[in-house]
Amino acid sequence: MAEETEVAQAAEAAPKGGLVKTLGMAVGLFILMLASQLVGPMLGCRFLPEQMPGCGALPAATETAPSHEEELGPPKYLALDPALVVSFEDQNAIRFLQVTVEVMARDEAAIEAVTTHMPVIRNNLLMLMGGKTLNDLTTREGKEQLRQEALQEVQKILEQNGAKANIENLYFTSFVVQ
Repeated sequence: MAEETEVAQAAEAAPKGGLVKTLGMAVGLFILMLASQLVGPMLGCRFLPEQMPGCGALPAATETAPSHEEELGPPKYLALDPALVVSFEDQNAIRFLQVTVEVMARDEAAIEAVTTHMPVIRNNLLMLMGGKTLNDLTTREGKEQLRQEALQEVQKILEQNGAKANIENLYFTSFVVQ
């Protein structure tokens, strides 16, 4: 009878602890496998780089290849303040255009040249914009064409005045037509 009691107690105790133990072991095994997948390649690259493909390739590429911006320097912007305001005629009605313009260059000499010749630049941009029609100024293509023409005008003015400056781009940061 004592043997039956011991067997019954052993049978009851096994299912209670068995499920928790099995689940705990499965989670532990999963964590161990995950850690080995993450740490294994790092240790392999550290101690056996010649046998691990791709080790060391990325850092070497970033060290030897300077970017285009590093060679030229960071962009510098100059706003042509105050905003340009010009009137133009459209079907016997007077309309107005207000534009805020900024130029971009990568060297300080170009920014200084624009500042020096600001009156001429503003005058020529006002004349250029005053010759446009409403249709030119209300479409994206027309605005882009005006932006390119304005950039060429600024570059031409600097070249005519002997400035060896490179204005890379010109942006409209505000554009209002009434």
